[in-house]
Amino acid sequence: MNIGRIFSLLLLSAILTAPAWAEARKGQPIKTTGTIKRQGIEGGFWGIVGDDGQNYDPQNLAPEFQKEGLRVSFEAETKPDVASFHMWGTIVEIKSIGKLENLSGAPEGTQMVRGTVDRNNKKVLEATKAVLAMRGDTTIGEAEAIFTKPHAIDKATLLASYTSTTKPEESGYTHGTYELIITLMGWSKKNRTTVKVRAKIMAFGRAHVAMAKPDSWDPVPSNGKIESEVLKAIQEEAKKKK
Repeated sequence: MNIGRIFSLLLLSAILTAPAWAEARKGQPIKTTGTIKRQGIEGGFWGIVGDDGQNYDPQNLAPEFQKEGLRVSFEAETKPDVASFHMWGTIVEIKSIGKLENLSGAPEGTQMVRGTVDRNNKKVLEATKAVLAMRGDTTIGEAEAIFTKPHAIDKATLLASYTSTTKPEESGYTHGTYELIITLMGWSKKNRTTVKVRAKIMAFGRAHVAMAKPDSWDPVPSNGKIESEVLKAIQEEAKKKK
């Protein structure tokens, strides 16, 4: 066997039996949502605090996205072979990114659903308390602003109740909880009450991330399903009251 053939066989063997560190140097895909935050360390830089519980240090964040508190949806690739003086989060290269518009005006992670009932404030309050009791929700306040304690929900209900750029079945979440904020605004002269319903949802499990992390509770943005169900039930219950 000539030397050239031996060299070719050795080279092929090295390729087929690449060491573990070579695999670790490959980038991993990320697809999630998050919030742009200015970090003050190492002279200052822009990072993304992901909704999946991870911090991301983007190498190529465009100027138009360098805004404090901006909500974004993005796809990226980890850069395990790149070093950074920031020592903050996972270094990534942005592949695509877009702004998330919060049209409802509700706090981040919540969706506000609003409707009216042709009953006075007192009747609607009674109806609201009745609906929450039937749902198994425990109330904290019973005035114009009603709060509920965390209510456990199963995986199917959770996955149907929040919005994400990651497919629900790939999220890794196993169950969750929600808390309601219900606001009543009534006008005695018109005998009509405006009802606003918001839900704060928390998901438990391993989120869709490039690097393994312990199971944890993560806030997830509501898609309005729980809020709409509660509002409809309150409207129907209130109409029964004379």
